[in-house]
Amino acid sequence: MREAGFNSRFGVEQKMTSYNALYDGNMRHFFENSVVQSHLYRTGQIDKAGRVIDLDKNASKLHIIEKEFQNAERAEGRRQRDEEEMRRRVQLKRHQALEKARREERLIRMKEDRKIRQEIVLATAEATGLVLPKKTKTKKKKNKIY
Repeated sequence: MREAGFNSRFGVEQKMTSYNALYDGNMRHFFENSVVQSHLYRTGQIDKAGRVIDLDKNASKLHIIEKEFQNAERAEGRRQRDEEEMRRRVQLKRHQALEKARREERLIRMKEDRKIRQEIVLATAEATGLVLPKKTKTKKKKNKIY
């Protein structure tokens, strides 16, 4: 119960200002190290000249850049989907053309087989004397008088 009334703020109800070590003069020697500066540059906390980048002031610029990246990713995704659709259509057309060629070839073979079978049946019938060979008829030309 006694701890419930304990307050470590000592009556001060205002927020503490945020601390940024990059602005601390006592930390200057640490941040002048080239390894630390290269790390800060890679993480986007300082620019090439070594000036501190205030993320709060540049938030709108960062938001615009992020939106551009999102738009570029969406456009790339659309382009890839369109390309995949085009590939699928081309592949489908090739498949249909191959299938059509196979059907036509099969039809030609069936016609040839039927013709050969008919010739075999006719030759067998002629050999057994069941059917007399057909005589080829020649048409005689009639001279027409006009």
